[in-house]
Amino acid sequence: MDDVRGKVAVVTGGASGIGRAMATRFAAEGMHVVIADVEEAALAATADELGVVGVRTDVTDADSVAALAEATIERFGAVHVLCNNAGVGGGGQIKDLTLKDWRWVIDVSLWGVIHGIHAFLPHLRGNDDGGHIVNTASVAGLVSGPGIGPYNAAKYGVVAISETLAAELDADGSAVGVSVLCPGLVRTNIFTSQRNRPEALRNEQRKTTARTANQEITDALLAQGIDPSVVAGKVLDAIRARRFWIITHPEYLPTIADRFARIEAEGREG
Repeated sequence: MDDVRGKVAVVTGGASGIGRAMATRFAAEGMHVVIADVEEAALAATADELGVVGVRTDVTDADSVAALAEATIERFGAVHVLCNNAGVGGGGQIKDLTLKDWRWVIDVSLWGVIHGIHAFLPHLRGNDDGGHIVNTASVAGLVSGPGIGPYNAAKYGVVAISETLAAELDADGSAVGVSVLCPGLVRTNIFTSQRNRPEALRNEQRKTTARTANQEITDALLAQGIDPSVVAGKVLDAIRARRFWIITHPEYLPTIADRFARIEAEGREG
């Protein structure tokens, strides 16, 4: 999709962070932009500031995402770019997690992508000029670290779904492209995702002191992150080039390659 001017883009998790940066870049390129978010105040403020359309959406709810698709088509008549970007961070040792911890992270970060594809893919496939889907995974969808089991599981799932969808669309000769975004450290507020956690899925076993300690660690990590606008630029380039992988931190790739090389070696030795 070389020329994006006049095309319609939908970005979930669009009120802040990477989603907001993508919406900003898309609007600057002359696209019609719809941002979706569960956080109403932030959504309204961002939509007003960027001059885009805001639709409150809970990506864990299939009906809510379907309503987002309907609102977009009603407003603009089509949709060309879908960014399934909404996600939350959740941590803790697996031995300490409750089922609520697993459900909350996976419902948003994995089912949110599934709901987006389910609701929007028929519209993109119906376009004469096709379209593009960008699914936000993470470097945690390529290599797993300790302490974020639900997040790792969700992001690996997003990568797998994206690879499958891309292969199927290519086999069909479809004009719809797919990219998977695997960011490393980016200066966003994902580490404060608890602010939007539903009361029914809260883990009351977590200690306030532990949360404070974790916040200190995450603040230090975020200070090393790149600006979301850098990620948005890479996303737009990938859409234009119909490139599948969007890697924000290529310096992480040798570590991932080394890991797979070790797995292969261990398999041969076994």
